[in-house]
Amino acid sequence: MKRFIMVILLFVVYASLASSPQQLLEDANEAYKRSEYAHAAELYEEILDQNLESAELYYNLGNAYYKSNRIGPAILNYERALRLDPLDENIQHNLEVAHTRTVDRIDQLPMLFYERWYMALWTMQSLDGWAVTTIILIILMLAVTSLYLFSRTIMLKKVSFYTMLLLLVMVLMSGFFIRKQYKRLHASHEGIVMQTRVTAKSSPSMQSPDLFLLHEGTKVDIRTTLGQWYEISLPNGNVGWIKNESIEII
Repeated sequence: MKRFIMVILLFVVYASLASSPQQLLEDANEAYKRSEYAHAAELYEEILDQNLESAELYYNLGNAYYKSNRIGPAILNYERALRLDPLDENIQHNLEVAHTRTVDRIDQLPMLFYERWYMALWTMQSLDGWAVTTIILIILMLAVTSLYLFSRTIMLKKVSFYTMLLLLVMVLMSGFFIRKQYKRLHASHEGIVMQTRVTAKSSPSMQSPDLFLLHEGTKVDIRTTLGQWYEISLPNGNVGWIKNESIEII
């Protein structure tokens, strides 16, 4: 009886170790190397099911789906990886390559020059990058404030005072960019079309007129939700309604 219990305990321990995230990751990577892309994707998904995520994990999952010719899930996971690490060139490159496999070619409405500058500014660093920048700026501001309080010359007080004001503005801007990156990271208003083909309707009803077709892998912005329907918009300004089952939230 004791031997039987010992065998059961060993089996339980072995099973728990075999399903550990690290073991799953190693197995998934090995499956990918053996060109078993579908199996690798399943193992990466098991890791995500344990409430673990990283840019690298989503990137690997995207690669596995891409190699399996599943373009929608590939783009979805590249987009999720890019949210966690927006400056990673490999993720950006693979996402661009995956987009070449999609059917829809949607031109984005032109942005004004100041809109482009603003977007380029707050996206130049990730959430963690802006957090580190904010901490550094606060430390510098405290140092300059101390210099202002303890300096004895008028010139030094003036220089430190205006420097302190400049650093304060930079801290506020950096904090605002942190908020923007956080909202971008946790945004739930963007999705990827996962069905091969879906028709956008003029209203949330199957009997309403057709507006345009969308295909797997297309990124949409979700404006509102009504029952089982999403009102979506495209970068070119088109707006329509599609069933929520057709989209996976990024």
